[in-house]
Amino acid sequence: MFNLKFQEMVGFLLGPENSEDRLGVCYPSLDVYESTDALCIELEIPGVNPDEVNVEVVGRTLVIAGMKRDAPVSKGVRYIRMERGFGKFRRELDIPEIFDLEKVDARFSDGVLIIRIARSENKAKLIKRITIE
Repeated sequence: MFNLKFQEMVGFLLGPENSEDRLGVCYPSLDVYESTDALCIELEIPGVNPDEVNVEVVGRTLVIAGMKRDAPVSKGVRYIRMERGFGKFRRELDIPEIFDLEKVDARFSDGVLIIRIARSENKAKLIKRITIE
């Protein structure tokens, strides 16, 4: 995993837009899966204070942003290897219309942010057949 400070530097050199996409790096890692009644998103963010995470809905996009702080460094310590990332993060997910963005729940458990978006009862039942001419 790339160090986020390295990502920031590459982002500065390549330009701010989508530097993570250019590197093929996405932080934090997430899983998205669908159950019978909801869309579930799980982000691994160990060591992050839940107060430093912001989850919001913008249109049909779920935006998750936050900050993972650097660990305090003791005087006289020299890192041999540093793989854990620190710094700001932001993930954006487009949510299909079959899910109701008025019914979103988020909780934090063992370093994992779990977000559930309820399935929309109206949109889930809507099936429109298109006739071919």
